[in-house]
Parts: sequence; C-alpha cells; structure tokens
Amino acid sequence: MDYSELKNFKLRYFILFAIGIFIASFIMLFLIDIPASEEWVTFFVSVSCFMYLLHQTKKWNFSFNEQPIHTTMTKGRWAKYLSITASFQLITVVFTTILFTIVYLIFEEHIRELFSFFPMLNLDEVQPSFLVYVLFFINICILAPIYEEMLFRGILLRRFTLRWSPQKSIIISSLIFGVIHLNPINVVFAFALGCVLGYAYLKTKNIVIPMLLHSFNNFLAYLQFFYTNQTTKLDLPTTEAAQQELMINVAFFFILAAFIIFLLVKYYKNFRQLKNPAPIMEEQTDKEMI
Repeated sequence: MDYSELKNFKLRYFILFAIGIFIASFIMLFLIDIPASEEWVTFFVSVSCFMYLLHQTKKWNFSFNEQPIHTTMTKGRWAKYLSITASFQLITVVFTTILFTIVYLIFEEHIRELFSFFPMLNLDEVQPSFLVYVLFFINICILAPIYEEMLFRGILLRRFTLRWSPQKSIIISSLIFGVIHLNPINVVFAFALGCVLGYAYLKTKNIVIPMLLHSFNNFLAYLQFFYTNQTTKLDLPTTEAAQQELMINVAFFFILAAFIIFLLVKYYKNFRQLKNPAPIMEEQTDKEMI
C-alpha cells in the first residue's frame, strides 16, 4: 500500500465528527434518563467513531495489514510485548495508589472529619450495576482497542512516517494518544503504551497485534475497576495500615520500575534500528497532515 493514500483521511473532520457525536449523545441522554448513562454515551461515541473509520477505510481502500501474524510473531515476541504492556499498567495502578495514600496520610484528620458528617455513606448505594460492568468491558476491552489502533497506529502513525523517522513518528503519535486521555497520570502511561504499540505495529506490520496488546492492557484496567468496586463498605484505614500499604506499594513501584528500565534498555537498540516503512516526504506540509 502507498502510504500517501492515507492523506485522504482528514483528521480535522474526524475530530469534528467525534465532538458532534459526543454532544448529541449527551443531549439525547439528558432528555431520556436511562441507567448507566455515562457508559451508554461512551458506547455510542465508540461505535460511531468505529463506523466512521470503517467507512473511511472502505472509501479510500486503506490496508492495515501487510504481513500475517504467524510470520511476524513468535512466543518470545509475544512475551516481550505482553510483559512490558502489563508492567506499564501495573506501575500506573501502583503509582496512583501511592499518591492517594500520601494524600490520605497528609489530610487524614480532615478526611475523617469529612466522613464523620456522612455516617450512612456506603458503597452499596453507588456500586455499579451489572449493566455498567458489561458496557465498560465492551467499551474499553473491545471497541476502544479496535478504533483507536485503526486511527493512531493504522492511519496517523503511518502518515507521520511519510515525513519523519519511525522513532519520531512513534513519539508524536503517542503524545497525541496520551493527551486525549486527559488525566495527568493516564497521559504519561498512555504515551508510554502508545510507544510500545507503535513500535509493535511498525515492526510486525499487522494492526491486529497492537489491537490485542491494547485490549490486554485495558482488560487489566477492567479487572482493577471490577475489584475496587466489590467492597461493600467504605472503611477508612488506620494510620498504621495506610503507612504499611504505602511502604508495600513503594517497594512494588521500584521493582516494576527496575523491570521496565531493564526491558527498555534491552530493546532500545531494536527501537533505534527500526526502519522507516515509507519514503520520507520532505516537501509535505503540516497542513497536509491533517
């Protein structure tokens, strides 16, 4: 496939479409009160974005796969990609827990005073319903990995390689991928994950690989969501328990950080040697890119 054909996809039109769908779905749900409204909004937006990308793919005859999976993936490569993906997800969870624990220890007295005004507070009243769990799983484990990989790796990343090196293209597309996640912690994690997914795609030339890795990562996030919502009562930990949890998570954080650094150093040479799959177009302007 000639990557220059990807210029037919206009990112600005997709952004306007996504914003329009998002606003329309919220207006619709504002007029019609239904259970799990936020998850339905996400579902509606995800399906709409996927259909838009699918339409563009058929319209311009985009091809996302240049090599079959069995010729590019080995057990060792799967182990490498899955391990670093899982490590990024776990270290994000641990880091978030550390931050919340530190905040709790600093403002413990004020937090306890606040909750003393709400003795009836119980998570039974706000625990997600079965429908929320189902929609959340579909949204983040199925729909998001498909349409986000089609957009960020299948289209944007390969278009960037028309102008820049594969390394720079991966970094820029991953920055965009990170920024759309909004949450500061998720931005950093999503950027790191995007670099792994971008490298995996350019290395294997098969969009199914980053889709599966993305789905695996989101499934770990789903398990965390499921686990944290199973508690039936909000019990504030004692100072000693919070301190002990903090020390355990700090130790776990350094272990994961050391493992990630080891993997990055080990495979940095492969990243540096990654070849550009498309010819560099020096005359291409940034305006054409969107």
